[in-house]
Amino acid sequence: MEALNLEILSGYEAAGADVAARCRTVPAFSPRRVVMVKDADRLRMEAWKGILAYLEVPSPTTCLICIADRLDQRNPAVQQIERTGKTLRFAAPRSEEERQRWCQRWIRERAQQQGKSLNPEAELLLLNLQGSDLLRLGQEVDKLCIFVGERRDINLEAVEALVGEGRVREIFELTRAVSRRDLQAALSCLRRLLEGGEEPLGILGMLARQVRLLLRAKELIVQSRPPAEISRLLGIPRQFVSEILDGARISSLPHLEQGLVRLLDLDRVLKSWGRGQLLYLELAIIDLCG
Repeated sequence: MEALNLEILSGYEAAGADVAARCRTVPAFSPRRVVMVKDADRLRMEAWKGILAYLEVPSPTTCLICIADRLDQRNPAVQQIERTGKTLRFAAPRSEEERQRWCQRWIRERAQQQGKSLNPEAELLLLNLQGSDLLRLGQEVDKLCIFVGERRDINLEAVEALVGEGRVREIFELTRAVSRRDLQAALSCLRRLLEGGEEPLGILGMLARQVRLLLRAKELIVQSRPPAEISRLLGIPRQFVSEILDGARISSLPHLEQGLVRLLDLDRVLKSWGRGQLLYLELAIIDLCG
C-alpha cells in the first residue's frame, strides 16, 4: 500500500495547509503513513506556520519527515519539531583520514549486525577496492557475510576470493600504473577493467582516491614520517606503502592537485553524458600520467 501511504512533497512548492492535510489523512490498510518534505529549507514562512499549527496536535498515525541542507534554529516550527519529535544532523567527515576511519567503523558495524567480524586487513582491502561508496561497501559486506557461511571471522583471503583475484590485481595494477605515471600500462588496465564489467564511475572513484593518497603521502614525506606511521595514517596495508611513496616522490604537488581537479571535472562529465565514457576516462589518465 506504499502508493497510498507515502507522500513526497517539495519545499519549493508545498503549502503549509497542504502538508497538514496530508499528515491528517488516515492511513489506508496500514498502521501508519509517511509524509516527506524535501528541501524543507525552501518552504515559505506561511508554509512553516501551517506545519507549526499541525505540530501542536500531530496525528499519531503519520510520520512527518523534513529534509533540509540547513535549518534556521530561530524558526518556531523548527523548535517545535525538536520538542515534538527529533532532529538528526549529518555531517560528512572533512579529511581523508576521518573518512577512512568512519568507513571502517561503518563496515565493522554492518558486519556485526549479521554476527560477523572483519579483521583489520580485510577491512582495509575492501575499502581500498571499493572506496568510500557506502552502497557498494554495504553490498560487498553483505555478500561476504553470506560467503563465509557459519564462520564468524571474515579474513583477507575471503575478500580476495569473493571479489576475484583477477579483479583485485587489475584494480591495483591500474592505480600502481597511475602512481608510476606509466601511461601504456594504465590504459591497458583501464580497458581490461571495462571489458570485465567494471563501472566507469567506480574506476573514477578508485583513481580519485589514489590521487588523494599520493597528495597525503607527499605531505607525510616532507614531515619525515616513517613508513609504518604513513601506513597507519593513510589507512593502507603496509605492503602497498612503498608504491604509494614512490609515486608521491615522482609527482609534483601542482601535478597532483591539477589531477584531482581533472577527476572532479570528469565526474561531472560521466554523470551528464552516457556516451564516450571510455574516451573521457582515457583522456583523464593521459593527463594523470603526463
